[in-house]
Amino acid sequence: MTYLSRDDIKVKTVIVNSGSLVARATVTLFDVWEEHGWRIMKSTKAHPTFGESIWIYPPAYQTTDSKGKKVWKDIVYVSDRSTWELVHEMIYDAYCMNRSRKEGLAGVESQENSENIDEINKITVIQSEEVNSNDISI
Repeated sequence: MTYLSRDDIKVKTVIVNSGSLVARATVTLFDVWEEHGWRIMKSTKAHPTFGESIWIYPPAYQTTDSKGKKVWKDIVYVSDRSTWELVHEMIYDAYCMNRSRKEGLAGVESQENSENIDEINKITVIQSEEVNSNDISI
């Protein structure tokens, strides 16, 4: 049983590509609760659900444990597994949409800057071809 639905969650992502950080995400619940600091990081292993070498981390802060070792403590914890997976799925979906949009815009800009701008602006007229139904074999 999941406590939240897709309608209850909104996600915004910002592509960063700085070191191991790929993107940052803000998760908004019920249009009133914002969680900043979700991170999409590069990984050495493929994500078990998405198949891409990334990992999604909740907001966290760095501290030291009792042995003096630096550790990360999660600020946000979702106790229901299916809700946790839904949030991750929505973050990944928003990241993919943002990445695709960014790559598409970069492709359009590079195409517009090319010397073949006249080729882009040409309109190709496609004429319909009449087909005789007796020519089609079944």
